[in-house]
Amino acid sequence: MPSSAAGCSSSRRGSSRRGRARGRSNGGTSRSHSAQQGTQSSRYWRNRRTSSATPSQAASNDRPTPIHSNLSPRREERSISVSRDEDFLEQVIMAVDIKGKGEIGCAYYIAGEERLLCMEEVVGGAADVVDTLKLDLQPTTVILSLRAESTSDFADAGLCQTVSLVDNDDRQPLPYQIEIRPTPDFSYEDALNKLIGLCSFAENPTTQFLVPGDSMAYDERLEPEDLGLTKRRGKLMQISSRLNLDNKISIGCAGAIISWLQRRRSAAYLPGDPDANQTFRIARLEMFSLHGTMLVNRDTLVSLQIIQPESHPNAFNQGPGASGGKESLSIYGLFQHHTRTPQGKARLRQAFLRPSQDIELINTRLDFISVFVRPENQSVRDQLSKSLGRVKNMRNTVTLLHKGIDSGKAKQNAFKGGVWESLLGFCYHAIDIAETLREALGAEHLPLCVRAAEVLDRHSLKRIGRMVNEIVDRESSIDQHRTVVNRGVNQDLDQLKDVYDGMEDILNEKARDIQLTIPPHLNLELNVTYLPHLGFHLTVPRDPATGQAVYAGPELAWQLMFTTPAQMYYKDATMHEMDHELGDLYSAICDMEVEIAYDLAQNVLRDEDLLTAASDICGELDCLLAFAHVAHQYRLSRPRITEDNIIEIKGGRHLLQEMTVPSFVANDALIVGGDGDGNRDTDPTGPSMILLTGPNYSGKSVYQKQVALAVYMAQMGSFLPADSATIGITDKILTRVSARETVSKVQSAFMIEMQQIAMALNSCTRRSLLVIDEFGKGTDTFDGAGLAAGVVHHLLSLGAQAPKTLVATHFHEIFELGLFREAGNLAFAHMEVQVDERDSPCADEDNSQVTYLFNLRPGRSDLSYGVQCAAMNGVPAEIVERAVVIARLAQQGEDLVATCSALKEDEVEELRSAERASRMFLGEDYDRDWAEEELLSSLSAMLEMDTVSEETTIISE
Repeated sequence: MPSSAAGCSSSRRGSSRRGRARGRSNGGTSRSHSAQQGTQSSRYWRNRRTSSATPSQAASNDRPTPIHSNLSPRREERSISVSRDEDFLEQVIMAVDIKGKGEIGCAYYIAGEERLLCMEEVVGGAADVVDTLKLDLQPTTVILSLRAESTSDFADAGLCQTVSLVDNDDRQPLPYQIEIRPTPDFSYEDALNKLIGLCSFAENPTTQFLVPGDSMAYDERLEPEDLGLTKRRGKLMQISSRLNLDNKISIGCAGAIISWLQRRRSAAYLPGDPDANQTFRIARLEMFSLHGTMLVNRDTLVSLQIIQPESHPNAFNQGPGASGGKESLSIYGLFQHHTRTPQGKARLRQAFLRPSQDIELINTRLDFISVFVRPENQSVRDQLSKSLGRVKNMRNTVTLLHKGIDSGKAKQNAFKGGVWESLLGFCYHAIDIAETLREALGAEHLPLCVRAAEVLDRHSLKRIGRMVNEIVDRESSIDQHRTVVNRGVNQDLDQLKDVYDGMEDILNEKARDIQLTIPPHLNLELNVTYLPHLGFHLTVPRDPATGQAVYAGPELAWQLMFTTPAQMYYKDATMHEMDHELGDLYSAICDMEVEIAYDLAQNVLRDEDLLTAASDICGELDCLLAFAHVAHQYRLSRPRITEDNIIEIKGGRHLLQEMTVPSFVANDALIVGGDGDGNRDTDPTGPSMILLTGPNYSGKSVYQKQVALAVYMAQMGSFLPADSATIGITDKILTRVSARETVSKVQSAFMIEMQQIAMALNSCTRRSLLVIDEFGKGTDTFDGAGLAAGVVHHLLSLGAQAPKTLVATHFHEIFELGLFREAGNLAFAHMEVQVDERDSPCADEDNSQVTYLFNLRPGRSDLSYGVQCAAMNGVPAEIVERAVVIARLAQQGEDLVATCSALKEDEVEELRSAERASRMFLGEDYDRDWAEEELLSSLSAMLEMDTVSEETTIISE
C-alpha cells in the first residue's frame, strides 16, 4: 500500500512519548513530522536499538548487536520481546476521514493505555481541525482515507512538514508515518462489526439480549459466567454506552484503526503466539472532542434546541442533491439571522459547534461584544453589517481565478464576469469596513479590530480594485458571461472592436451590392451574416413548397455551406474575400481579451494571501457582530468566566421560551462542582446537584435547559439572557432530556434513554454539566424509581469528583427511604404553584384551580397536579373524573386491583341469570330421544324464564 512517508527515524525518549500519549501537548515535549526519505548519520544509527517505522520493521530490527551480546538464547529472546513491547507502548495511531461538505471524523488509539477514542464529528475548517488534532494527539502514525487525501492536500501541506512543535527544544524531532488506505477500510458497518469483535473492554455483564431472528441453542448446563451480551444488537447497545454511534465518520475511523492493529499484529507475531493477544489490545472505548473545546453531542444540540434544522418548505429545495433544509426555531437561528456573509455564517456555525474552554479566547469575544453594544456604537455596528452584506467570499473567487488560469488561454469563458464584480465589490466594501472600524469608540484596543486594521490594507485593496476597474467592463462581462475588456487598455483590441461595431454597415452594403446581381422578378430577401468561427455567409430563404433555396446564385458561383429549417447559407468569392480581409473578428477579440484577463488574474493572485486573509477577517467580524446584534436585541448581559467549577446565575431566562410567551419569569441558579482535591476552604460553596420536583407544566424542563444554555452560550463567547452570571469552565454538557426515536434504530425509547444516561455517566468529569429530566419514566414504576435513585446516589457519592448536575423527577417515593438525607452536596428545589381549592358538587371531581407561578423555590414538593394538567389540555371529563377516583384510592392505600376488578350491580345480575340458564340446561336429560319441536320448546322455556327473571329484577329495582 503506498505511503507518502518513508519514516525517517530519530531517537525517542520513553517518558516523552508516554507524556504525549495521553493526548496533550506539553511544553517540554518536542516532536516534528517528517516524510523525507534518506539516511541519518552513522552515529545516529549506532545509538538506535529499534526502528520506529512500523511494528513489523521494529520486530525485524530489534536484534541486539552480536559483538555486544553476551546473553543466553533465552535471555536474548526475552530482551527482544521486552524491547518490542516497549516500542509498541509508544505508538499513537490516528485515523482521519472527511465526507460531504467538510464533515470531519477522527479516532485515535493509545497503545500504552490501551484506549480507543472517537471524536465528536465537526463541520468545516478541515485543515485547521487536522492541524489541531496533530498538535494535540501527536500521533506516530496517521491513517487517511483516499477520500480525505484527495479532498485536501494533507499529505503535502500539513502532515509532512518538518517543523518542531517547540522552537526552543533541542531534542531530536519525532517522525510520524502516513498511510493512505482505501475508502472501504472506513466503512461504518464494517467498523461496527469490528467493534463487536472487541471483548476486552466488556465488564462481564450477566444479561443476555435476544431478538427474533437470533439463533441460539438452549443449553441447560450454561454457566453463569458464560452469560453475556453475545448477540449483535446486545453488543451494539453495550458499545453505545461508551461511544456515540451516530458519529458514523469517526466510527469508520475507529474501524480503520482496528484493521491497522490487526495487520500489524499479524506481521509482528506468528499464528498462535500467546503474546499477540496482549499487543495492541483495546481495553477502553471513549469519546473525545477537539482540544480546548467543550464536548457537546448531537443529543445535547437537539435537546437544548441549539441547532435544529428542518425540512425546507420549498419542494425544489428537497430531495437528493438539494440543500434540503432550513434552520428551525433554535439558538443558532437567532444568531444566523444577523450574519451577512457566507464566511460569517460558516464562522458562526463553527463557533456554535465548538464552544471553547480557552478563557482568553472567550473574554476576547466578550470584549468585542461589550464595545459594539454601546449605544454610541450602534450606527457603526449597523454600517458594518450593511457593508458586510455586500462582501463575497474571496476564497471562492480565488479558486475561480486559479481554475481560469489552469484552463489556459484557449478557453474564452475561463473567467466569468461575476468573478471581477465580486472582486471589485470586495475591495470597495473592505475599505469601507476598515474606515468604519476606525470610527468605533473603544475598538482601537480590540485584538480583532487591530488585526483587521493590519489585514484590510487600504492601499493594496485600492490598487487591486483600480486594476480591475480599469481593465474589466463589468456590465458587459456579466451580460456576456465572460471577461470583456474596457476600451483604452489595448490599441489593437480597440481597433478590432471598432471594426466589429461597424460591421453592420459593412454587411448591409455588401448585401445591397449582391442584391443587384439577382434577377429582379425573384423578389428575393438576401442577407449577409457573420457567424463567429464560421465567417461571412450569404443567407437565402427556403421555398416552402420545395424545401430548396429560392435562389442558389449563378452556376457554380455560390457554395452551399449548411442549412437551417428556414435559411440556407452560402459562400461566394466576396464572402471568401471578407473572410480573408476581416478575419474572425469576434474570436480574435475574445482571444485578446482572454490574454488580458489571464494576465490580470495572475497579477491579482499575487495578492492571494491578502485577499483570503481579508475575507477571513470579514467573516470573523460578521460572526461577532451577530453576537453583538443578538445581545442588543434580546437584552443579554456579559458573564464572568472563571476557572472555579461553578455556575451562578442571577435572573436567568430561556432565550427561546421568552419569545413564545407574553412574559417570562426569571430564576436564579447556583451549582458548584467537585473541587478535585476535597478542599473547599477557598473554593466556592454550594450544591453539586439541584434536584427539581413539583407539578407537571410548572417549568422544570425549561429551567434545566436555560441553565445549560447559559453555560453553552458563555463558552461560545456570547452574552447571556440573565441579569448577571458567573460561569466556570465546563468541559462537557451531557443530557438525558429527550429520546430521538426513529425506525432506523432498533431500540425502544427506554433503551435510548438508557444509552444516553450510560454515556453521560461514563463520560462525565467534575467539570461536566449533566442535565437529567424525568429519567426512568419509560418502564415499570418500581424499576424506574430504582434506576433514578441509583443514578442520583452514584453522582452524589463522587464527592470531590462530582459533576454539576440538574435532575428533575416525579419519583417522590425515592425520597421516603432517606437515601439522600446525609448528602451535603444536594439541594432540593421545586417550581412554585398556587392552588385555589373549590367545593365540588360531585365527590368524584376535583375542582382545584392551579396557577403556575414558575418561580424556583427551595425544598421538595410531592404534588404533581397531573389530573388538572390533563383537564387543562382537553382530556375528556369522564376520564379526568375516573383518574381522580383512582388517585384518591391510591392515596388512601386501597387495593387498586380489587377495586378496579369489582363488578357493577347490573353485571352481577347478568351473571346470575346466565348461571340459572346454565343450570337448567345442564339439568335436562339430552341422552333420550327428543323430538325437534319438543327440544325447541324446552330451550325456549329456559330463555323465557331467564327473561322473566331479568324483568322481575328490573321491577323490584
